[in-house]
Amino acid sequence: MNELDFYWEKIRDLNFDEGEGAPYWIKKAEKFNVNPKKDLETIEEFLFNEISICDEADIEKYPLEYFIPKRILNERSFIPMTSSGSVNKKKTVPWSMEAVRENGKHEAKILRLYGVKEKINYLFAGPSDPAPFKYIMDALVEEMKGTIYFAPVETRELKRYFAEHPDVAYEMAKIDNMKKLREFISKDPFLKARVDPALEYTDEILRKEKVEFLGTLLFWLPALEKHEGFKNVKYVYIGGMEIPVELYKYWKGKLEADDKKLLTSYGHHRFGVFFDLPGQELTYYPSAPLSFLYVTEKEDPFKLVKYGERGRIRYLSLDKAMLWCQQERDYAERVAPNEYFSWDGVKQIEAKF
Repeated sequence: MNELDFYWEKIRDLNFDEGEGAPYWIKKAEKFNVNPKKDLETIEEFLFNEISICDEADIEKYPLEYFIPKRILNERSFIPMTSSGSVNKKKTVPWSMEAVRENGKHEAKILRLYGVKEKINYLFAGPSDPAPFKYIMDALVEEMKGTIYFAPVETRELKRYFAEHPDVAYEMAKIDNMKKLREFISKDPFLKARVDPALEYTDEILRKEKVEFLGTLLFWLPALEKHEGFKNVKYVYIGGMEIPVELYKYWKGKLEADDKKLLTSYGHHRFGVFFDLPGQELTYYPSAPLSFLYVTEKEDPFKLVKYGERGRIRYLSLDKAMLWCQQERDYAERVAPNEYFSWDGVKQIEAKF
């Protein structure tokens, strides 16, 4: 049994214990006639057993405590986190602070690969959902001994608005001046109320502070790139959306020509946020042993595709506050372990709704 399986053993025993476990998993063991200690000795045995497949609809159906091991529930050692609800209904799930901190440490490890130094200023301007994002970024910046600023925009309503007005985002992306961008937004009551306050604060922080790490939206970049404070920025992070490869290549080349580096992320309210790796286009490795990403055949969640092939993402979350394994709607290429991470990664994600 390897080190990851020892971790799995703790999570398994915590969740399936008849007296102190999670009602969700205790009932699943009964339904599938599974003896957890005998039949689910390793992570692999769990993954390839039908008991592992979770239905996201259950999160909407049952109360939060149904998924939390009773010991963790009694200790109150968890935080309720809510999804953005930009695709489906909002969902609330429990996170342990241990999982938040480990995700933050994982991101810090990747930032160090990019050459990010400690004690710099970070500004995250744009979507604030899902809820774990802010906690994880706080943990990341604490690990890097930096200072963090947030200029948040609520994601659900913004995505809904752009879905109904696709031309608006397109027009915003063509504006390469902060003043003109805010003038454009001020003409639209919805955007003025929900987006302009974030842009106003972003403008203020970029002017007053030396921001070296800037997280923002793809269609705000043209305007922010022309901001006087952008000269201090060394790292630009784009997240909160599926990243079109051609746009990624365009901005990567443009920023690198100005001696800046571009990062992206892949995230989910249940398994966290993962940055991509330098020198590997849109490639993400999860923060094992708390999270894993697998790529399976489209119709068979128990059959992994070969490295270099594309398939459907299946994720596994082993947070002590909630064990969860689900087939996502996202598709990606399966990537082999590398010198930094001894588990699978995923590349160039495509969301299919």
